[in-house]
Amino acid sequence: MLPSFDDEWVDGQRTKPRIQVLEILHRDKLDGETLAWLLVERQETYSRDPRDDSIYKASIRLSYECILPKHSHRGSGKGCFDGSYSKSFNSVSLTSSSTGRGAVFLDLPGLEGQRIGTYLFNEIVSWVQRWPDATVHSIELVSGQSHGENKARRNWFYEQFGIVFDYADPAHREGLSRPMLVNALTPVETWKTNIRERQVLDYVADVLYAEERAASELAQRERAIKSLVDDRKKAEAKPVRWALQRLWWRYMDRIMGSAVLFALAALVWFRLRT
Repeated sequence: MLPSFDDEWVDGQRTKPRIQVLEILHRDKLDGETLAWLLVERQETYSRDPRDDSIYKASIRLSYECILPKHSHRGSGKGCFDGSYSKSFNSVSLTSSSTGRGAVFLDLPGLEGQRIGTYLFNEIVSWVQRWPDATVHSIELVSGQSHGENKARRNWFYEQFGIVFDYADPAHREGLSRPMLVNALTPVETWKTNIRERQVLDYVADVLYAEERAASELAQRERAIKSLVDDRKKAEAKPVRWALQRLWWRYMDRIMGSAVLFALAALVWFRLRT
């Protein structure tokens, strides 16, 4: 398989392919059609100490973009989630490439609440698990990040991973996460209910197959239409002959069956007479 589409190994740990496709189903209509396709690129960087080859600095970026039909006029929506590790400070960030404070933002209009953010953030959380004793940098919540019902969804988004906030106001619009270690984080897999990870080559093969099948069905329909047009022309040119042919093809089986029965009856009658 091509390197970007194959699994990789880092310090004996297997990582996911650099590029994957996510198939998004509606969380409340799991037996329905695919809601969206998302292309995700995974970029990991590692700086090593030449003395013992240990990792002293690392980062991860998950870039995403919605896959849309060629002539679609809807905004695609794209962005990235970042994470990082520093051996010097023995700390990780779940929201920044420089082990600083921050928050995550998902820019996918029309796909809110479909667990895509949970999937991406869980990938960051899973990535930092290799440093279980590292400190998690605080995540800052500000009032401008959410409005109305989205506020509770934003807060729960982080809290489901075991992150606890000290809120600055009774309405929980602003706050700062409490200090914690990586081993206190809780990976979340609820996304598996409606999100499927697909290999890029499998996705492309399915698209090509669907296009080939659509082309075949279109060709069959065009042949059927041509046959109907030719039949109509024959009917208009010689209506009596056309009608007789139609009757023949419609009742041919009955006529042939009757002819066979008549021939058998005649044969029996002839033998009885002789």
